[in-house]
Amino acid sequence: MKKITIISVLVLVMCGAAFAQGEKHLSSSPAAFKTFFSKFMGAVKRGDKTQVAGMTRFPFKYGFDAGDEGTMTRTQFVRRFSDVFGKHPRSFMTESNPEFSRDGSSYQISTKDAAHLMFVKRNGTFWFEAYIVEP
Repeated sequence: MKKITIISVLVLVMCGAAFAQGEKHLSSSPAAFKTFFSKFMGAVKRGDKTQVAGMTRFPFKYGFDAGDEGTMTRTQFVRRFSDVFGKHPRSFMTESNPEFSRDGSSYQISTKDAAHLMFVKRNGTFWFEAYIVEP
């Protein structure tokens, strides 16, 4: 019985350590990404559809709700800008230091509202490539 208890404690400690390492915020992201993300959010909050589209990789993937998922072309993205960023983009993602994760060249920002903004770095440039909302 002691073996099981010791093993259980070790597993919990290891999981806790892994979780603590995985829980990062935008402030801990690479400087180049922070710079890009700041410009990106500035354009979003100004409602500058053209500039945001210029920072987006197409086809753009989205998942707003179960059954409302797919891809958008550049034209569709500009037309459906408010579907992604809301009718008042100035209010989009008010968190100053959202959760951040990275896996190779993929970067993700997660909000308290269970929205995930996915970015990718290709040839030294960051691109917004997907917006997924958890059901």
